[in-house]
Formats: sequence, C-alpha cells, structure tokens
Amino acid sequence: MSQTARIHVTFPVLNEEAMLEHSIERTIAYCGQHRVEIDEFCIADNGSTDRTAEIGQALAARHRNVRYLRVGKRGFGLALKTAWGATQADFVGYMDIDLATDLRHLKEVHDHIARGDGYELYLGSRLKHGASVRNRTLLREFTSRMFNGLLRLRLGVSFSDAMCGFKFINRSLYRRLTEQFEFTDDWFFATQLAVRAEWLGATILDMPVDWTDQPDSKSSARLVNLSLLYLAGIAALREEKRRLKISPAVR
Repeated sequence: MSQTARIHVTFPVLNEEAMLEHSIERTIAYCGQHRVEIDEFCIADNGSTDRTAEIGQALAARHRNVRYLRVGKRGFGLALKTAWGATQADFVGYMDIDLATDLRHLKEVHDHIARGDGYELYLGSRLKHGASVRNRTLLREFTSRMFNGLLRLRLGVSFSDAMCGFKFINRSLYRRLTEQFEFTDDWFFATQLAVRAEWLGATILDMPVDWTDQPDSKSSARLVNLSLLYLAGIAALREEKRRLKISPAVR
C-alpha cells in the first residue's frame, strides 16, 4: 500500500473486558496473515468501569500499531470523534469489538483503498443483496429493516444499511462534514455520517457483508432506547434537509 493511504480503525468499547483481548489479537493476526496494512488500531474506551482499561493498555504496550484512548465520558459518537480527531490517517473507520462483521471485509476495504478505487465512504450492509446474516432475531431484523426503510422513505437515501457497525471514510471528507454539520455524541452519529456524506455527493460503496449476531451483544438490550433515538434522529435529519434545501446533494 502507498504510504499516502494510511488506514485507522477504531474499536469503540465500553466494559468489554470479556472479549477485548481476543478480538484485538484475532484482528491483528488476520491482518498479518492476509497482508492488510493498518496504520493504527485505536481502542476508544468511553467510560469503562471494568478491566477494559488495563487490558487495552497492555495491548497497546504489546503491539506498536495499537493505541489505547481513554475518552472522558460515555458516547459512541464521542468515542469516534475523539479517535478520528487524533489521527493523521487518510481513511478512518470503525468496527464493532465483537467482530460481528467478518474480518475479510476489512481486507476488502483495504484492497479498494490500496488500488485507489476512488470511494470516499465504505458502508457495510446486512440488507444489500449478497449479504449473509446469522443468529439474528426476528425482532432485530424487523427493526433494522424498518429504520432503514424510514431513511429511504423520509430522506431519500440510496444506501441500504446506515446502522451496520462497519464504516470507513476518507478523512478529508470527514473534515468537510464536521466543518459543515454538528454531529451527535450518541449512537446516531454513524447514521448522520452516512446521510450527510451522500448529501455532499460522496462516492459511496454499499458493501454486502457477512454478519453474525453475537449472543452477548449489548445492542440487543438497548433496543427500545435505540429505537426512540433513531426515530428522533431521522426526524431531525428530515428537518435539516428541508432547512438546507438539499435535493439531492450539496456540493
């Protein structure tokens, strides 16, 4: 890979002592075996009270391209904003620490960037034709399809899955977005990122992924709260689109 195409991967974590070490070691081993060059893996710890900090610091001491970052308070979006604001990498992105998205898609993104294929935003999708989803409950499947359907209906987006925990963005595009828009500190950050990038006319690759729901995933327990958050967020984006007279893209 060209030195001008460095990739930064953030793992936002909150009380993940049970899986943190295994997931980071597994990811590093995979990258080594498949020649996936990652400039930095950042463990963005947003408020853990278990052994996450201890494990994260040990991983950073063990691996030259692992960084442990303590974020001052809780917030998924805040963790990403803090981590991405502290790197000079050319592409920044995130993955869920449970590795629900198969690691081969990290190689897929890496290879696109290495070839200079020109995409500014990579969106993992569990709903696009060709995706494979395992162990997902009917309730979570229905909720995901409902909210992504609302995004298409209310905002007219073209991508298929705004909520999958696998996204990578050209950092220059990310800077443009943060200069023009205020981003939330919560879970809706990822949806704002995808929607607003399309508003700016970004070149987006909507990628079908192999995705396996993890039995200990915290998002299942937060389903009601997340649903209310997404409904409010979609309404706010619709009002923002109306106010800014976006149709279909701002350039």
